[in-house]
Amino acid sequence: MKGLLFGGCSFTWGQGLYFYSDLPKLFYPKPYEYHRDKLTDAQLRFKDTIRFPRLVANHFNTFESFKIANGGSEDETFDFFHTIFNFKDKLDANRHLSTERYDYKDFDYIIIQLSQLYRNRFYFQLDGHECFTNVSPRSDYGDYKLLLKWMEVNNKTYNDWFNELSQLQYERLLKELKFYEKKGIKTKILSWENELVPYIKNDEFLNQRFIPLVYKDKTYDTIREMQDNNKELFIEYDYEFFGTNTPKDHHPSKMCHRVIANNIINSIENDLK
Repeated sequence: MKGLLFGGCSFTWGQGLYFYSDLPKLFYPKPYEYHRDKLTDAQLRFKDTIRFPRLVANHFNTFESFKIANGGSEDETFDFFHTIFNFKDKLDANRHLSTERYDYKDFDYIIIQLSQLYRNRFYFQLDGHECFTNVSPRSDYGDYKLLLKWMEVNNKTYNDWFNELSQLQYERLLKELKFYEKKGIKTKILSWENELVPYIKNDEFLNQRFIPLVYKDKTYDTIREMQDNNKELFIEYDYEFFGTNTPKDHHPSKMCHRVIANNIINSIENDLK
């Protein structure tokens, strides 16, 4: 098999997996915090070995590619893809995503882990200017005040904003996946949150590429649902840390990465039958 290209956020990047190493200088941040400057190169290399992209690639005896940056959104995922495939462009602004360069023919599969919907840019007109934000109207940081003003001026509700952004992201996901399929790369989708799942399930093309997650004989549509029903799939509740300095980290545990990898592997193997 040729290479596997992954898109996603901190869940795919493997935040917190370095806590499973025996490496020195482990820094324990506050909940929901991340400090790149507190991580050593050794810790970063270690987490790559047990995150689900590597586990899937190892199973198929191939290589995986994922962006350098932690966190992210579908905006960043598709910027990353554009960066690695359009190496003739001057994309210095995206060097924080990747310095790798590839041809479409280098990959057999793209696997995208959807993040939280509101992290993607929402464009709107306000006071004669085009604005955008990537925060929820229920947030209290960033440009949320601009979004609230736009909602007030246009008599929009939270549900109006949510539905507009959902529709836009659904249409973009469909367009992007069809683009890469035409380039000869098969595509797969899995999701952290449920926001786009109804759109995916109602679309024949996307639904055929959607990976539900099976764990302990139960099937879940999202990583969040699977974790909420199986606490050991959070790092902070993983039994491996019981009685030790348990990290207060909500990201997928080592076991959770294995579960996600197994589901991706099964989905790809079903294609190969």
